[in-house]
Amino acid sequence: MRQDTSLTELQFAAAYSKGFPRTVRFLQSSGVQRELAEEIAQAAWTRGWECRAQLKNPAALGVWVNSIAKNLLSVDYRRRKIVEELQEDSAVIGASTDGTALEELLSHCNSADRELLVKHYMEGWSSNELAPALGISPVSVRVRLLRIKQTLRDTLHLNGYTAALPEAA
Repeated sequence: MRQDTSLTELQFAAAYSKGFPRTVRFLQSSGVQRELAEEIAQAAWTRGWECRAQLKNPAALGVWVNSIAKNLLSVDYRRRKIVEELQEDSAVIGASTDGTALEELLSHCNSADRELLVKHYMEGWSSNELAPALGISPVSVRVRLLRIKQTLRDTLHLNGYTAALPEAA
């Protein structure tokens, strides 16, 4: 006979009251600002509640939620890094606040490449989410993104992320 080890709503609420501040401190110990730590901790505890049936040992709820928080932090870091890379690429060709630099970058791509760049960098689709739609593996999606960016650099004569500065007059 299998014993039911799932958490009740009251047990989870009690664990949340005690564990949420700990999760925030755990994230802050990784160098995360308080506001972001609170946001990620909230998302982790929400995910923990949604997936509580997967928890094997209710006594380890806090550790489990902290591992969710760590994964969410990694995802947030990767997304921020990707956005920064795209902004740096855009800045090289004279970005403006109205998005004309991005439009200029995308104008050098064929429609399939343009759609892939927009979905990945602007809409936030991961390679795992894009792969089934394209009928290729997630690794192939990442390789294709790298090749598109390299083609853009070559086409626009950009080496890395720096542009030649005009000579001082």
